[in-house]
Amino acid sequence: MEKMKVYRALWCVMTVAYAVWMLAFMRYDTYTTANTLLEKEMYPSAAVYYLWVVLSIGLFLLFPFFIKKIYYAEKITKGIKFFNIFTLVSGCLYVTVYGFLKNPVEFTASMMGLYYPWLFKLWCIFSGVSVFTNTLYMYRKNNYSNTAGVICTSIGCAALFVTVNVPSAGEDLIMTLQCLSHWSTALIFAVLGAAGIVIFLVHKCREREKKYIALTSVFVFVLALMLVLLVTVGKNAIIENLPMWVAYIVLFIVNFTSLMDSKVTEK
Repeated sequence: MEKMKVYRALWCVMTVAYAVWMLAFMRYDTYTTANTLLEKEMYPSAAVYYLWVVLSIGLFLLFPFFIKKIYYAEKITKGIKFFNIFTLVSGCLYVTVYGFLKNPVEFTASMMGLYYPWLFKLWCIFSGVSVFTNTLYMYRKNNYSNTAGVICTSIGCAALFVTVNVPSAGEDLIMTLQCLSHWSTALIFAVLGAAGIVIFLVHKCREREKKYIALTSVFVFVLALMLVLLVTVGKNAIIENLPMWVAYIVLFIVNFTSLMDSKVTEK
């Protein structure tokens, strides 16, 4: 439980930093210029902005609670299992439906966020919570403990809240602080969120479990394919969703089927 203090401290620091940033440096009309072409504003009033600030800070406080109740659970109960199935399925469904709100070949998730800012915020919540809780559940189910994995996933999910609060400025304004902040934090979520899963898969590969070697190979191949497509084809919602879909499939197979269970796990 000494490690739990480390995780609480990490989330406490990130929560305070996020709260100070949103309350002292951000304003409800800070990035309305990003939506002027659409004649929309991110927040209709300061009251709505501060309501979102309170709600998002409350969400930050839930993450260490998830660590305690899932990662450090004495045993896996039906309630814990149901909760994680729910977050995984709902996260996958929401990410998929959101990616098709507009032409997924022409629009990215961020570009759709300029048209649907609140739906983009929900995308952040569903994505972050589903990946975070199910990575913890994967560790707990397999009696696997890894501080680096938990920390990576924690930082990645926290970074996602910066992504949705600083909207994309569009391809014409790539080298601006706004756009760099948006893209860099999205990349942090993608890399560190995947890292939490890969760390576990690599651990299983070191135990020379052939099923995990095959699963890891597929997961890494899709991540590499996404990078190739980003360079050759460019960004769009389908390419962005590829690693998310595969991550959800991997988490579902490991967490809620017996396909990857070893004799030790079953025992």
